[in-house]
Amino acid sequence: MISPNAIYLDYPATCAEEAIRQSGDALRDAGACSEQYTQAMIDSFHQFGPYFVIAPGLAMPHARPENGAIAPQISLVQLREPVAFGHAENDPVKLVLGLSATNSDQHIQLIQKIVTLLGDEDNLQTLMNSHDAQQIYDLMIGEE
Repeated sequence: MISPNAIYLDYPATCAEEAIRQSGDALRDAGACSEQYTQAMIDSFHQFGPYFVIAPGLAMPHARPENGAIAPQISLVQLREPVAFGHAENDPVKLVLGLSATNSDQHIQLIQKIVTLLGDEDNLQTLMNSHDAQQIYDLMIGEE
């Protein structure tokens, strides 16, 4: 679901595009997607808006599998300061979970794992506020 090199804490993004790019670059660094996939995530944001800002402070950008997805993976980018994505109800964003999946079944499985993880408010607070990457990694792999 996630590899240690796909976790970035205290990331100094100043805008939504920087935050999305970092989440895509983290997926790429973990071997889950190509650079094209990261660009497709950004292009989707520009074309469709912040539809992936799914809860207060939480964004889950992704792109279509054919845009360069290689493997199912989640990246986690915790922002130093919350950033406005343009969502009327859920801005500003503090936590960006990038998703890469090579098909719709994998996409659904990743979403289910995230929903299970975030179903516990304590887990969400840990992901948003912990400064310990190992703690976050352990929490996320514990849901696999």
